[in-house]
Amino acid sequence: MPNPAQAAHPPPWLFGITNIPFGVAGGYTSVAMPFVLSKAGVPMSTIGGISAAVLVPLSWQFLWAPMLDVGLRRRTWLLLMAGLGALLLAASLLLKLPTQLWPFEVCCVLGQGLTGLVSASNGALVATQVPPHLHGRASGWLNAANLGGNAVGGGLVIQLGDSLTPHIAAVALGLLTFLPALAVLLLDERLRPRRLASEVFPSMLRDVWGTASTRRGWTGILFCLAPVSTPALLDLFSAVGGDYGASTGTVEFTMGYGSGLITAAGALFSGPLLDRVDKRRAYLISGVLIALVDVAMARAPQTPLTYIVGTLLYSLVAGLCFAAFTAVVLEIIGKVDRSAATQYTLFDAAGNLATSYLAWMDGHGYDLFKAHGHPGTSGLLFTDAGMNIAGVIGLGLMMWLVFGRRRTP
Repeated sequence: MPNPAQAAHPPPWLFGITNIPFGVAGGYTSVAMPFVLSKAGVPMSTIGGISAAVLVPLSWQFLWAPMLDVGLRRRTWLLLMAGLGALLLAASLLLKLPTQLWPFEVCCVLGQGLTGLVSASNGALVATQVPPHLHGRASGWLNAANLGGNAVGGGLVIQLGDSLTPHIAAVALGLLTFLPALAVLLLDERLRPRRLASEVFPSMLRDVWGTASTRRGWTGILFCLAPVSTPALLDLFSAVGGDYGASTGTVEFTMGYGSGLITAAGALFSGPLLDRVDKRRAYLISGVLIALVDVAMARAPQTPLTYIVGTLLYSLVAGLCFAAFTAVVLEIIGKVDRSAATQYTLFDAAGNLATSYLAWMDGHGYDLFKAHGHPGTSGLLFTDAGMNIAGVIGLGLMMWLVFGRRRTP
């Protein structure tokens, strides 16, 4: 018979449902929002500025994430953030563009910032309520919901707004962003002890330092910052479709619904695997797989078929990368209840930094190869592969030196 103490935990798939609001919101602001602005005649420079502003709350989320670790239950915070975010994002579709551009930007920036805290709440809940032997599955579900919701949130809003009315699109966006969050009510989360405001930040800093100062912690930080298991080309593939002779429709489908749903499937199916193997070794393996796809795509002829197969295969491996990253972060955090949300957002920010600088380097690799008369896509792909392999070698050497033949803690 199963041990009741071991069975008293929420199923990992529940966190897939509760993370859908974060994915839908991200899909709206990254895919549908630029389309809506362009359709309203807003200049591209302005669209770029608004898109950049929307990303600011996610980049600095760790500054206000500590509020999720005090006061209300995290499930209550999740509901509040999803509800307020849904209202703001839905309201943005009801504004008159381009005359009400400033309120539109405010709604999108605040809506994205609030729904970003849904992800932080979910990460903290997984870290504190799901046993370590199921962190892989939970990581798969978290990322599958985010990526799948991203594809739906972007594509569906465009279709509804284009074929029906903005009001119907606004209602659909609001419901998709809020209703899945109600599943968090199935969690039996205990009330946390009340703490004085003067106790909150000192204890949070002690927890963060306590994690970072352990071997598990500081080596984990290096994992998050390294260019390994970092599928940065997902942000660049849509810009090089023309190099492969791919039509606009092919690029839109491949890097829209196709990439999003296949990446979600990759994350979901890799979850059980991550519960059976050492998570850091799986993280390094996913970096090697990304590099292999890069090299294969660089060596293949530049045709639309290469573009379709290559980008979708890259997306599939990217799902494993995302799930492995989340699993490693959960392993680093352990079960530090009172600062779980803060630590989750800090490590997530480190991972986003790695993606940003690798995308920058990949872009320069494209320009460098093209300046010397070689296909720019070869520079893009070989740079991505080389950085992933260099990171795998560096992290692998560090693991061998620090942990030797012992199992990574």
